[in-house]
Amino acid sequence: MSDAGNWDETQAKLLKDIEAFSRSKPDLAGAEAGAQAGQKKTSLPQIDVQAVAKRAQAQQPAQSGTSAPRMAPPAPGGSLLDKLKREALAKQMSESQNFSLQVQQQLFISEALGTAFHYLREFCDQLNILKPAYPLNYSLANIVTFDNLVWQEGRADFRMLPAAAEDRLYQHVTLRFRLAADKQLRVERENPAHEAFRNALFENSIGFTEEGVRNDRGHIGRTAFIFPCEIKAGLIFAADYKLGDIRLQLHNLQRFGVSEYRLAPEALTQEAYEELARLVLGEQSRFEKMFRRVA
Repeated sequence: MSDAGNWDETQAKLLKDIEAFSRSKPDLAGAEAGAQAGQKKTSLPQIDVQAVAKRAQAQQPAQSGTSAPRMAPPAPGGSLLDKLKREALAKQMSESQNFSLQVQQQLFISEALGTAFHYLREFCDQLNILKPAYPLNYSLANIVTFDNLVWQEGRADFRMLPAAAEDRLYQHVTLRFRLAADKQLRVERENPAHEAFRNALFENSIGFTEEGVRNDRGHIGRTAFIFPCEIKAGLIFAADYKLGDIRLQLHNLQRFGVSEYRLAPEALTQEAYEELARLVLGEQSRFEKMFRRVA
């Protein structure tokens, strides 16, 4: 499966999980156990070495110590066979160096996702106890406002990349959470404007019921939508081992809609996690200024 296909599948899974989140209970142990269960073995993904070489080399300090003895290259000149031996040796050394760089970068990306998961899990653990009030309002299509929201529950999960290696790599890390107020909302829209509002509810993971509203003549001329004052939101960090970076998608954070970022693994610092946490809490955050939005 291509990287684009994996990304589309991961986005669809996040949206599906967010939709079902209010009907499920957190099961971190199950998520971790499932990730460790036997999965189909595949080879590790390849990295675009030219795209990540400078970054990976900057992250790796010079190493000291002894190394395995190398075969002496054939002497300059000589026969055609000597020339072929020199070219083959140079190719082997280059491939070995590239493979080592790929492994280092894969581990670097996976390590960053592992740190993200542990931060988000502890973050959710505290919020699930505190259940703080959410300071911002959400406006849907400039028609209805979701206000007086309170944190209900959140959950962090992860998935490992299927591989033959003993030390497997993180594929993606997700955070899902739910905000709600104890009330129902009702919106009436005239036909055919009701279609656009129905689509807005679907796109933003809002469950609803609808009923026809009759006019004085007994004809149905309006549609009433009834739905809870509830926001289902989340984010996903997904490793892109081919390009050597991380994709981040935010879903319904501080407002309805989806935004995407591409992050270098070394950019996921403690400061970045703190700013992301403020974004989740509805507080003023520098996160969107720190990173370049791509969608």
